[in-house]
Amino acid sequence: MKILQRREQPRKRMELEERMRRLLFTTMIPMTCLMILLLVIFWHYTGQYNKLSENLAVSSEFNLHFKDELDLEMYYIAIGSRESSDLEDVLDQVEDAQDIMKKLRRNTYNTNGVKSLNSLDSYLDNLRKRMIQLTEIKEYDKRMEFMDSNIRIITSLIMQEMQNYIYNESMYLVDVEKSLTQRVKLLISGMAVLLFATLIILMRRSFRLTDGIIRPVTEMRNKVKKVGRGNFDMLPVEAEIEEIEELDEGINKMARKISALLENVRQEKEMQHLTELQLIQAQVNPHFLYNTLDTIVWLIEGGMTEDAVEMISSLSIFFRTSLSKGNDIIPLSEEERHTLSYLEIQQYRYRDILEFEINIPKELGKIPVPKLSLQPLAENALYHGIKNRRGKGKIIIEGREEDHALVLTVSDNGQGMTPERLHEVQEAIRTGRREGFGIAAVAERIALYYGSGYGMKILSEEGKGTRIELRLGKNIQPKS
Repeated sequence: MKILQRREQPRKRMELEERMRRLLFTTMIPMTCLMILLLVIFWHYTGQYNKLSENLAVSSEFNLHFKDELDLEMYYIAIGSRESSDLEDVLDQVEDAQDIMKKLRRNTYNTNGVKSLNSLDSYLDNLRKRMIQLTEIKEYDKRMEFMDSNIRIITSLIMQEMQNYIYNESMYLVDVEKSLTQRVKLLISGMAVLLFATLIILMRRSFRLTDGIIRPVTEMRNKVKKVGRGNFDMLPVEAEIEEIEELDEGINKMARKISALLENVRQEKEMQHLTELQLIQAQVNPHFLYNTLDTIVWLIEGGMTEDAVEMISSLSIFFRTSLSKGNDIIPLSEEERHTLSYLEIQQYRYRDILEFEINIPKELGKIPVPKLSLQPLAENALYHGIKNRRGKGKIIIEGREEDHALVLTVSDNGQGMTPERLHEVQEAIRTGRREGFGIAAVAERIALYYGSGYGMKILSEEGKGTRIELRLGKNIQPKS
């Protein structure tokens, strides 16, 4: 049976080639007709285009010189200058202008253009009569008055009407170009449709003979596209040809290797992010430490030892929580105490401008959260909100449960942000671009620990304050 199939294949291949030749031959006839029609249309519109271009050139040249030259000649005649030409010579100029109108009329197909030429003929006839009448006036003043009120007005009307003619011809030229473009597009579309139909017929007949090859190759192509989109779950392609089976197995092995490599890269990148963030966490702002110690010294020198002791106690709690025995995940109560100690320390330094309030229910204190989730936001509220406003400001930290999630908010009534600055910060949070540790790093850590559905939202209005909301899960697994 296999042998018979091999003997029949050449005969079928030859039949297919003959059908393709006949199909190509029968396709060339209508395509050739379309090409000839396209050339005829090009020839017709090219002739019109050349005539319109010639009309525009002649009319533009006429409009450039006619009025000035004729007005000057008639002025010399009116004042009786020796430099003036004979009236017959000037009348010849009018006749030449009328000849130009006749020439333009032969190549003018636009209705508005024909109307303009009719008006120009009428103006030229009227101008000729007025020129003759001017020579019959004996008094100088009347000749000059007649010159201004008749000759120059008529030449101005001729110039204006010629400008209308030029405009109409230009618009008609544009219409000709549009019409040519539309017809060419129509013919090209017809040729494209005819060619497409030919290709469809050829492909349909070819598919009948090569379906056994095209079907598995198409499936493998789709598998490669899925790999490119990140989908690595694929089934083997069924094929009767050994080479295609080997090729499919090679694609499957490649997909498995790519999937493993991407997973390794993702894990390494995640570990790199966590390492960077942990290093940032371990850093203490030296200015904060210097200022705190200076304040303690100032309190001791001022005899306020109890305040100094309280401040040292708050500083001890602050550093103890920062260390947290090396843990990156701590109970919310510890994060709250860490933030409280920070605000207590800062309140000694900014007692004239800073008030704060923390309202987190005790039953939420055991929920695990990433360390340094609240304190950086409180620091941001102090340095970028409260310190930049006049008078005393207030920071409010709140917590609540909402739809099986933990929601923490840090609000201040400070300076707030301009819409432009708010947009920059929101884009930094959305794209992960660092805009300082206080906001972007917290948002990045939330994304790493919780994934989609959780994160940071920031609202701010210039002159009224800023509100930052954290949406966290109630369960979290530390990253190792």
